[in-house]
Amino acid sequence: MRKDLSFVCLYLLLPFLLSACVVGSGIVHTTAIAAPGAKPAIYTTYAWYQEQPLAPAAYDEGFNASLDKNIRKAVEEELQQRGYKKVAATANPDVLLAYDVSVSVPVEKDKPENFAPGFGYSYAYMSGYRYHYKDAGLPGYRPVDLFKEGTLIIDMINPATGALVWRGWSEGAISNFRAGYRKVQQQVEEILGKLPQKKP
Repeated sequence: MRKDLSFVCLYLLLPFLLSACVVGSGIVHTTAIAAPGAKPAIYTTYAWYQEQPLAPAAYDEGFNASLDKNIRKAVEEELQQRGYKKVAATANPDVLLAYDVSVSVPVEKDKPENFAPGFGYSYAYMSGYRYHYKDAGLPGYRPVDLFKEGTLIIDMINPATGALVWRGWSEGAISNFRAGYRKVQQQVEEILGKLPQKKP
């Protein structure tokens, strides 16, 4: 009788155990590409491409400003640990930074004429950022809206040319758009870990 009861309990719990395994075994792929001749290892100073959003934030349901704050904080802290110094955009930084997170685009908002070439509807767009830098023919480059939903992207842009010089991303890294700081920080660390080591 006890053996039968144990079997029934195991049978009832099996779907939950299997679903937990599936959720916990999600593989996040982190990748980086660089423009020919780019040397991120020699950069020492940076500024945000847009320190403040250019347009009012307009978040779809399920999104809010906390992710923006968490990503920017995590990027700044990780870069500081790697020897980069944040400066004002007017102080001639070596490189400019931008981030984005791909989202599932509502049909009514999927209008290419509303976006600069290479950009589309995304979390950064909802946050009010309006990016318009060039891809400079990076090998493996693709527009933000062609990434899997939840992909966190960090870009480095040449301030003089307005061209992308380095991009790192984690495919599907942000599965919860209300993710807390720790989750975001882990993904940012993974991405910026793809930067070449700075020379002492």
